[in-house]
Amino acid sequence: MTKYTALLIIITLRIIFHPSNENNDISLFSGSLSVPTSIISHSSSKFINVEGKVSDNKVKLNWTVKENENADKFEIEKSIDGKQFSLAAIVFGTDNSNNDEYQFYEKAGNEKVFYRIRLIEKNSKIEYSKIIQLFTSI
Repeated sequence: MTKYTALLIIITLRIIFHPSNENNDISLFSGSLSVPTSIISHSSSKFINVEGKVSDNKVKLNWTVKENENADKFEIEKSIDGKQFSLAAIVFGTDNSNNDEYQFYEKAGNEKVFYRIRLIEKNSKIEYSKIIQLFTSI
């Protein structure tokens, strides 16, 4: 399976099974499915550094992770209220065994925006970065 096919499948599944940030339930039509919280880590032990800035009408996020060989992908999530996040982009991990740096760019809007990065490891463990608040008004 190519990375592009995998990317389309991931985006489709994220749209269908988008988790609620308040109660860790995934709702699909009228039923619900509980997400195990034991695999979700909110400490930033894998994230060494997470920074964001706005310049030249662009948002730029930079982050560094340790033990990079375990990282499968990073989902950049965006919010306007800091509570309900939605998928903004996916960045695939490299196979470097040491610390590695990643970047994400997007056009800046005209609002206050919150970003966080969701690290998904190859063993399906999930970890969130700290939340970054940026003022993107130009």
